[in-house]
Amino acid sequence: MSNHIFYKSVCKSQCGVPHRVRMTALAGVSVAILGGPAAFAAPAAGQAPALQEQVIADIIVTAQKRQESVNTVPMSISTATGDQLSARGVTEVRDLVKVVPGFTYADSSNGLPVFTLRGVGFIDNALGGRPTVSTYVDEAPVTFPIQTRGTNLDLERVEVLKGPQGTLFGQNATGGAINFIAAKPTATFKAGVDVSYGRFNEFDVSGFVSGPITDTLLARVAVQHESGDGWQKSYTHGGTLGRTDFTNGRLLLDWTPSDKFRAQLNVNAWADRSDMPAGQYIAFSPGNPSTVSLIPDLVAYPLAPQNPRAADWDPDRSYARSNEFYQVNLRMDYDLAENLKLTSITSLSQTDIDQDMDVDGTAVHNNDQLAIGDISTISQEVRLAGQFSRGQFVFGATYAHDKILDDTYTSPSYSTLGFTFVPLGLPQFTNFHGVNHQSVTTKAVFGNVDFELTDTLKLSGGARYTDSRNKFNGCTFDSGDGNGASVFGPFWSAVRGSPVLAGPGSCLTLDANLIPGVVHDNLNEDNVSWRVGVEWTPAVRALLYANVSKGYKAGGFPTLGAVTTDQFRPAKQESVLAYEAGFKISLLDRTLQLNGAAYYYRYTDKQILGRVPSIIGPLLALVNVPKGDVRGAELQVTWVPVRGLTINTAASYIDSRIKGGFTNYDPVGALRNFDGESFPNTPTWQLVSDVTYKTRLNDRFDGFIGGNLNYQSHTNSAFGELKNFDVKAYTVVDLRAGIETKDGDWRVTVWGRNIGNAYYWTAANLAVDTVVRYTGKPATYGVSLAYRFN
Repeated sequence: MSNHIFYKSVCKSQCGVPHRVRMTALAGVSVAILGGPAAFAAPAAGQAPALQEQVIADIIVTAQKRQESVNTVPMSISTATGDQLSARGVTEVRDLVKVVPGFTYADSSNGLPVFTLRGVGFIDNALGGRPTVSTYVDEAPVTFPIQTRGTNLDLERVEVLKGPQGTLFGQNATGGAINFIAAKPTATFKAGVDVSYGRFNEFDVSGFVSGPITDTLLARVAVQHESGDGWQKSYTHGGTLGRTDFTNGRLLLDWTPSDKFRAQLNVNAWADRSDMPAGQYIAFSPGNPSTVSLIPDLVAYPLAPQNPRAADWDPDRSYARSNEFYQVNLRMDYDLAENLKLTSITSLSQTDIDQDMDVDGTAVHNNDQLAIGDISTISQEVRLAGQFSRGQFVFGATYAHDKILDDTYTSPSYSTLGFTFVPLGLPQFTNFHGVNHQSVTTKAVFGNVDFELTDTLKLSGGARYTDSRNKFNGCTFDSGDGNGASVFGPFWSAVRGSPVLAGPGSCLTLDANLIPGVVHDNLNEDNVSWRVGVEWTPAVRALLYANVSKGYKAGGFPTLGAVTTDQFRPAKQESVLAYEAGFKISLLDRTLQLNGAAYYYRYTDKQILGRVPSIIGPLLALVNVPKGDVRGAELQVTWVPVRGLTINTAASYIDSRIKGGFTNYDPVGALRNFDGESFPNTPTWQLVSDVTYKTRLNDRFDGFIGGNLNYQSHTNSAFGELKNFDVKAYTVVDLRAGIETKDGDWRVTVWGRNIGNAYYWTAANLAVDTVVRYTGKPATYGVSLAYRFN
């Protein structure tokens, strides 16, 4: 019986262009912050997209939990409309790198998404790992990154708020918050369908129907299905991987029985049957050099060719996910008085995870993993918002309960780890079962007040008190076949000097007394996030602001193969103290918008996946970095020089550093001082740009052409700055062109993405004996058709 089948039965209960040339090309491209704070507004739902006026329109956002123009909000925000996201191929949170300067995406070693804003991110292997960049749909939380796959369905817009957002959005938003705003039901009948076909037989079809059911009840239904063939190709056995099979849906009901009361129900779900992609094997790095001679096939295994499609994996296994997500959100608003509103947001969600991974990037069984997860969440927010003579306020309370069952079945059978105990006369170590079960209850109260000192000067301040209670159970178990017990039972007995009983399914993690047993632990924490700010409007459409804020990310327990209980010690909560000053200025009769900011972050107790010493050497664990800081600046420019032409460009500079002489182990287990090193996944320079030109072809048709560019400078995936973990600088360019009717009934677009076929990767990680890269897709091209029924 294969390990995969056994686990299933057990767990069923730069392009290569020189830097100068790249920068010259970037300077020569007329491009824009697609979705920057001053992004050009798309037509309202159901409205025919006429040629753009020579003026930059306001975009309304809810960044401060009230509706206001993005250029009157005293903070850094990037935003994009649903049409803009679709045109640029933004189908997942990871694609926001095309939109948001300072945002990066990476894959953890087991394929979980890692979001980083302005250097504030968290790399972890746990399904229930708390992020530093929180995600919301219509202000309802999507608590864990693995749940965010379907957030891009049928959107009105997305808002990316930068810097600590702990006052209004809670803990776990030290880097920022991403709020996806769903397209809302319409008062008249509307419907639409979008179909796209591209390389690798990728087929994406989506549609919506919207309109009134009664005089007081409106509804909108949206569905989507994506399919495609594998884009990765094995360089040893010829197979393909990366097949897409994803289905997404949402039902929105908007009920307004009176002028004072409104209820909105959002039911959304997705099912992902797509393949887990394989990493690209680029270096042999043995975890236990003493047993290298026992794995000759891996020692002689060829490294992957330097192209984006090349990869390898075990050909005798299926890597199709079986992941599902369901969420129900109910928002109710009641006007208690003319300027006083009571809001309740209730959210229930359930996530089921079943995904098989080839972590090592080869066709031998060096490190295979099966992740089985169950995450259930209930959250409730109640807030009171209103106005007084010279300002506005919001006060509220939140409650959340998360239950996370994270079970990982790992097979390092053909590895230096698997043969570790063979020279001692013990069996080959072939598999183990890691358990991380957490139950987290979070309660908070918050408030925020804006006060107008004068007609041009405003002060604001807010705070949130949060109390978090985390109950944890964890252990590394024998997988049930007795293999782990047959290895570690005798080994622990020899170490201890007396018998240690171990059998099939037993816990193998040792406590301080060298006795194996399940770890039961609690992590109880509280904190006060806060924010104070001042804003000055010296002229119409000119805003200067300065903020000081502090936010927290909750501590937590790791998911890993723990040999000792020390590895399960939780990382304590981290905090970011942020200073930011910026401006938002409209010039040239509203045809030019300049938004900029400079910031300084003091990072305390940053959580990383490091190592702790043990009786058998340094072992993986979550640890805290005592001190660090981030200095940076952003500039976002939107310009409409002539009718029909929109040029946007945004640049981000980030200088991140570890402070205070932090010492820990690098990815290959060497003890090092990381003082002065940059944060992982934090390129110093980023540029996101877009240009769109639209012109009238005749009385019936308009034509358009556009392109967008994403540049990131060099970074590294881990502390230690080892060459194998470098993420080189890269530039990705997309192009599009098409025609549409003047009334907006239909549109045809021909597009190409990564047209230069840039070979780039977002992360590099160490498995057991191999270093693998997670590459971006090669050049793709296709055609899209959009039709609207009005």
